[in-house]
Amino acid sequence: MPEVNIKTTHKPIKTYYAELEEYAQLGAENEGSVRAAFQSLLQHYCGQSNFTLLCEKTLHTADNRRITPDGEVVDAYGLPHGYWEAKDTQDDRHVNYESQPEYDNLKLVQNPNVPLNWKVEKMKLAKDKTSLVYNDFLTLDGIPAKAFEYRLGTRSALEWVINQYCVKTDKRSGILNDPNRADDPQYIVRLLGQVITVSLETVDIVAGLPALQ
Repeated sequence: MPEVNIKTTHKPIKTYYAELEEYAQLGAENEGSVRAAFQSLLQHYCGQSNFTLLCEKTLHTADNRRITPDGEVVDAYGLPHGYWEAKDTQDDRHVNYESQPEYDNLKLVQNPNVPLNWKVEKMKLAKDKTSLVYNDFLTLDGIPAKAFEYRLGTRSALEWVINQYCVKTDKRSGILNDPNRADDPQYIVRLLGQVITVSLETVDIVAGLPALQ
């Protein structure tokens, strides 16, 4: 794909980031909420280079799996020059984390000096991102680096969950948001393992896309 002169001072870029900031303030930072903004940005720059953005086009990976990226950038001959947010055949896997299997190699390290506790206040990743302090009782260890390659907007899917699943009070309404479930205490721990699985599989799907021109 020809080099495109993109600067943060360009109006389309400023508009895009302004929309992302608005979504973030409203608590919506997942891929679905920013999709329209990013699609408009891609279409703008595709138009400058005589490229076309094809949405929801079904492709086949090297191992003959059918996948549907949100978008594919092609030239006048239909040759691919870029892909946008690939998914598997379900095409909604990234929003259906709860139906996926957990990552098998995630280790749950319990602190024997602290009473059993599955409740989250605010989780914190280690500097090397290989472990996650869930709370004083529990640490999740063995997080693969590849899991952070799957991104939703400006951050990885895993980091998005870590950021969103915490106890906090909404500044506007004063309402306390608590993601903990009394009827399912281990729900968030399980969700983290499922998000890692989805992230790893999505990265592998992207790697299997047809080669770009």
